[in-house]
Amino acid sequence: MWTTQRSTTGTSGVPDQLPILQRGRHRRPEDGACVMEYVSVLAGCGFTDHPRCTHPALATLARLINDWIDDDKTRSELALLAPDLIGTGTGDLRTTHSVVASCLSAAAAIRPLPPAAAAALAKSRKRIRELNRGRRGSRARLACWQVLNPAGVMVGSAFQVVIGNLRGLPRQEQNARLRSLLHDAVTDCQRTLRGPAAEHSTRQGQLSEPLP
Repeated sequence: MWTTQRSTTGTSGVPDQLPILQRGRHRRPEDGACVMEYVSVLAGCGFTDHPRCTHPALATLARLINDWIDDDKTRSELALLAPDLIGTGTGDLRTTHSVVASCLSAAAAIRPLPPAAAAALAKSRKRIRELNRGRRGSRARLACWQVLNPAGVMVGSAFQVVIGNLRGLPRQEQNARLRSLLHDAVTDCQRTLRGPAAEHSTRQGQLSEPLP
């Protein structure tokens, strides 16, 4: 199984009992684990970085963030979010749009978005509102749209905007913002899926504040 810290803070700086998550894909637990492989173990699934218990949009974002963070301590703190990633694997159409909106909101908190990205953010928020109204026509139309625009592709494109806006920031701040992005994406999805009245949070003001 992957390495865990046994002291309060070891040489890697990873908090006590958190797994030391690693970049990339692993064939078996003995070789290490990324955050999604850790999720698969917690959920009792087969060892994989694509567990069915997590929505593809959230899983894509988690894998991207896991691999982009270059600090063991910050990456391993993603394990704290693993329980919240379990059970999100429904086919709800709002989840992909919520994750895309979370990414683009995080990017906008750093610097203004390019016009195409700003338009994509507005469209994601609009689609969430349409789906919250529960109209059959909207759901059917957006379901067809999502078949042609897979969750992984949509989230990957939004994540590239985040990375572009992070450039120039100290690497430690980049890592911290990426960790916060996964937390906020999970929280936003939970809020969005609570019911038709839920509104997607922009978090622009929060993310512009200094991070610890």
